[in-house]
Amino acid sequence: MPSVASEAPAVIPTGVLEQYLDEAGLTDNGRVPIYMDAPQEPEAGADDEGRTDRAEHELRSISWRLLEDLGVGIAAYNDPKAMHCLSPNQQMETFMVLEHARRDPRVKALVWTGTGTRAFCSGAALKGDQTVHVPRDVVKTYGARGMAPSGDWVLSAQVRAFWDFPKPLLFAVNGLAVGGGANIALASFGDLVFCSTKARFMYPFVKLGITPELGSSLVLPWLVGMSKAKEMMMLGNWFSADEALRLNLVNAVCSPEELLPRAVQTAAEIGTRHPTTLRLMKQIMNAPLRGQLDAVLKVENQALEESVRASGGFAKNSKLVNSKL
Repeated sequence: MPSVASEAPAVIPTGVLEQYLDEAGLTDNGRVPIYMDAPQEPEAGADDEGRTDRAEHELRSISWRLLEDLGVGIAAYNDPKAMHCLSPNQQMETFMVLEHARRDPRVKALVWTGTGTRAFCSGAALKGDQTVHVPRDVVKTYGARGMAPSGDWVLSAQVRAFWDFPKPLLFAVNGLAVGGGANIALASFGDLVFCSTKARFMYPFVKLGITPELGSSLVLPWLVGMSKAKEMMMLGNWFSADEALRLNLVNAVCSPEELLPRAVQTAAEIGTRHPTTLRLMKQIMNAPLRGQLDAVLKVENQALEESVRASGGFAKNSKLVNSKL
């Protein structure tokens, strides 16, 4: 049975985190094991301790690092030329990273960020590479347990995967977050959110002729109030990191250089607590919204499909938004 650590977490190794500030991104994304079997419950990870016989996937769109002395995993969107958009391959690798971080008992807490300082995630991939660079049998196996793209407009499987991740999950929002990227950053996908002074947010849905997605129609009004949430959605204006802090959407705003170290140090501190306590704490605090989420995602998908048919959707309106990022 896991024990509660009695000592403070280790110090972050010098020079490890500075590389995430490089606007060109990381040169090596790393690998994650491929899990073709279902995890045990409730303490996912116990069934995998000591195993070294799994095939591995070389990541292309996301980087993975484990700071083992700290017990902290770092996942970073790493496609800066595309501003870390939600490409099909990135979506699949998101599931693979979440599955590994869930199962690896060395990971006590997870930090999710993006490389560089320009973008955290620019939302839907409206152009560029649409290929999934993961073997089909792996996608099929992961999909059978809800850990692959669901093929709907609102990315319902990915939403559930983030919400149901059983370990502490902290977001370090390093740059702009637009649409679905803003939802991942702000709409309770993680437990704590730290934000760079260079971060800014926009919900461009009305400009694209689409409706809220990724559960934001439920979560955003709950977080900021109905009138403010409708203002954000119906006007689609940019808002700053400081405004996000004022609205209690993020926990703190940091300089770009301080962002990832603070998130990692906080994750390491939280990770010293008992994993069962942390898992149950997340579960009961998420329960009021999580209990409604599946039904909301279904309604969101129906509304978005109807809106796209009526407005012309992405194909007609995407140039308006892309020109202003």
